Amino acid sequence: MKRIVLSLALAAICLSAAAQKKTSPLAGLGSMTFYGIDFSKGRVYGSVDEPEKLRKAFRDINMLFIMEPEKYNVAKFVGKPMNEIRVDAVTNMNDTIPLDSIITIVKGHAISESDIEQTVKNLNIVSYNTGVGLVIIMETLDKPAETGTFVFVLFDIDTRTVTRHWALSGEPGGFGLRNYWAHSVYDALSKVKTYKE
Repeated sequence: MKRIVLSLALAAICLSAAAQKKTSPLAGLGSMTFYGIDFSKGRVYGSVDEPEKLRKAFRDINMLFIMEPEKYNVAKFVGKPMNEIRVDAVTNMNDTIPLDSIITIVKGHAISESDIEQTVKNLNIVSYNTGVGLVIIMETLDKPAETGTFVFVLFDIDTRTVTRHWALSGEPGGFGLRNYWAHSVYDALSKVKTYKE
């Protein structure tokens, strides 16, 4: 009986230690620069909206970080101070998304490692900032499942080397195309501080 109790105690200690090893991908980081949301690699599944209206919604969602900074407060969401918020680079990329590539009828679109690396390299960053950059890449906006999935990417601004990335999903909601999908961004952002790798 004592052996069983001892074994259970050791197992509990091991599980506790393993759980404690899980840390936030933001652990140990200081301030960073936020570069907005890149929608160019993602796909919208099951939508009957016009692609041109979706592309405009992508631009408008990024502008929320500028126009509504109290609600879309990236520093508060991630728990790190922001050196700067620059959405111009992703806006330029999003504005050139081919309209025929926005909507898909194939469920399960995924972002590859090369997609992530290419997105970071393609960012036309004009900034005096160095250090850590944060960009969000939209993976899928799934209308039937009412879910938006986004890949959060940390990278070195000087070298454009991706250091970490992880995916979070959010629930859309609200009136109008922009607000509906913007809520999925808001919901995903609200989970950043509690996410553990």
